[in-house]
Parts: sequence; structure tokens; C-alpha cells
Amino acid sequence: MKKTFLFVLLIFLAGHLLMAQPACYKDVEYTLAIQKEVVRARKMMEEQCFPGNEASPEMWLLRGNVLIQLHEYELERKNKDPKYNIRWPDAIITANESFYKAKEMKPGIKGTNALLGPDDGQLLSATPIHDLAIQTINSKDYNEAINLLNLVIRSYRVDPKEYAKYLGYAYIDLSNCYKAIGDEDNYKKILMDAAKMNLVFPDIYLNLYDIYKQEKDTVKCGEILTQARKIIPEADAIDVKGYELDYFAMIGDTAKLKDAAIKMFEQNRNNPIVIIIVAGHLINSKEYVLAEEMLQAGLEILPDDFDLNQLVGYRYNCEALDYVELKEAKLNEKPRKYIEAEAAHNKSLEIFETALIWAEKSYAINPDDSDNNVMLSRIYVRLQRTVPEDLQQKVDSYYQKQ
Repeated sequence: MKKTFLFVLLIFLAGHLLMAQPACYKDVEYTLAIQKEVVRARKMMEEQCFPGNEASPEMWLLRGNVLIQLHEYELERKNKDPKYNIRWPDAIITANESFYKAKEMKPGIKGTNALLGPDDGQLLSATPIHDLAIQTINSKDYNEAINLLNLVIRSYRVDPKEYAKYLGYAYIDLSNCYKAIGDEDNYKKILMDAAKMNLVFPDIYLNLYDIYKQEKDTVKCGEILTQARKIIPEADAIDVKGYELDYFAMIGDTAKLKDAAIKMFEQNRNNPIVIIIVAGHLINSKEYVLAEEMLQAGLEILPDDFDLNQLVGYRYNCEALDYVELKEAKLNEKPRKYIEAEAAHNKSLEIFETALIWAEKSYAINPDDSDNNVMLSRIYVRLQRTVPEDLQQKVDSYYQKQ
């Protein structure tokens, strides 16, 4: 008899709870959707309705709707009254997690005419959460930014094709956060995850290239550039093409480097930025004459551009240093070849004189570029000239900082 009574009592309590939950749910939904009383709906949800009903995916979905509207409500108040203090700064985060939880518990759960579905809820909350992540990045709270960006990426992956651009931004920001805290493993992993999605973001592939280059993995370097060239549109592929020049230089294929550089220049001969990229690689490959021809084309467009002028100086400085090396090589031969060494020495001084003209012009355009300042001071020393005091002070300060 006692067992029968307890059984009946349990059935009654269970039935009472089942009846209480829909009533509570409907009260919150009515307050939110019909009465538009968002703050009151939040109070009802968080204090009365949600506790004890965490096993209900419908309750999680309703909670997400309440909190995303609360977030929008507070933003509107803030826009109207800058003195208004946001009372629930984490509402949008909790909303996002609630939408995700609802779908996790019940994959087929849908929204209604009054309520957002879990996918729409996650997607709509992703952008404001990304904005919060940017704020934490700016304040250098990288660990919190990582947590937020993982929510953002999870949300946008609900519809990766439609939101590919936003996914790309999130992956780049997340990888940079890991890099900022020195977590090289996760920095590489996030970039690799992004690359698997074929996102149209050059930085993803170029940053991976830099990692593979540091690891001396030329095969991976070539593979990631090949992937990038297939994905990145021609109009956005300038940096990728520039990296291809670096790749050819790295593997010692000077013929391909030269051919690619000429092609890139011909396609962009009116673009000084491209000329700077191409000429820099050619100079480092000792293609001095070809590099200068391109630089002169750029100077016809922008005669006072610092980078173009500085690269001409760099071009002559590199060639002069080649003759310095030649002189030392002749002196190290047995027997020593003094006449050839002297000829190489004189040639280096002649070229350093030309380098000086361009380095000084660059200094006049931008006296605060450390690379040019160091190069200029060394040219003065090579030519046995006195380094100007202001330049010497700048160069000394660089070494003091080290």
C-alpha cells in the first residue's frame, strides 16, 4: 500500500512539473515577444524559469533569445544615453552559449515566428562577441580574447560558406593571440585549421609559409604557396606572388625567380608597391641591373618615395659589398693576388659613392628609418668620411636598445 502511494505521489509530482514548465516557458515568451519587456523577461527566466529546467533544450533556446534581445536593448539605451552603464555585459556571450547548448541537446530544434532558431542565434551573436574580443586584444588580455574568438569561430562554422570572410578574420585574430602569448604550437594549428577551409585570406597561407620556412621545410613552403595561388583571386595575390619570389630564391632557382619577377613587374609596372617587392627580391638575388631598371620606373611615378630611393641605395650598397668580398677572396688566395684585390677595392669605393647619394637622399626623406641609417653610417665609414653627429646618435641609440 505504501509503495503504491509513493508511486502515485511521484506520478503526480512529475505531472505537476511537466505542467509547470510549459506555463513558465509561455510566460517568458509572452513577456519577451508580445509585451517587449526584455528586462522583466530576463528576471523571470534567470530567477524563476531556467533554474531546475536545465535539461530542456527548449528552455535553453528561449534563454538565448531573451539574452540576445537584452544585449540589443542595452546597446540601444547606451546609444541614446551615453551615461547609461551596461548592467549585463556578458549577456551576449551567455546567449551564444545558450543557442549552442539548445542545438547540442536537440540537433533538430527549430525557432518559431517569435523566437530565433539556434543557428540564427549563434550567427547573430558572433559579430558582437568578436567586437568584445577585439577590445580584449587591444587591452592585451589575450587569454580572454582566445576564449571569445573560439566562440566566434564555432558560431560562424554553422554556415562556413556564407560567413567565410568573417571566419577568416576570426582565425587570423585567434592565431595572432596565440602568437602574442608565445604559444607557437596553437599558432600553427589555428593557421592549419583555417587553411583546410580554403578561406580567401592571403595572410593565412603566408603566415604558414613563414612557419615552414623557419622550420626549413621547403616542401611545405611550396605546397602552401600552390594552395594559396589556387584560392586567392588574381587581384588579391600580389603578396602571394611576392612570397613565390622568396621561395624561388630559397630553393636557389634563380631562373624561375627572374622570370616570375619580370612577369610580375610587367603586369604591375605602374604599381610602386609591387615594384618595391619585386626589386627587393632581385637585389637579394644579385640581379642589380634589372632591379634598378624597375626601381627607376617606380621613381618616375613617385620620385620622392622613401622605399624606392632607399632600395636604389641598397642595390648599390649590396653590389659594393660583393666587391669587398671579392677583394678579401683575392687576398686569401695563395699566392695572394694584390693587383686584383686592389682593383676590386677601388671598384667597391666607386660603387659606395653612388650608394651614398641614394642613402643620403633617403635620409633626407625619412631620417628615422633604422635600416637606412645603419647602412648610411657604414657607407660613410667605408669611404673614410666622418659620420654626421645626428646620424651617429641615432645609430648609437639602436645598439643601446639591444
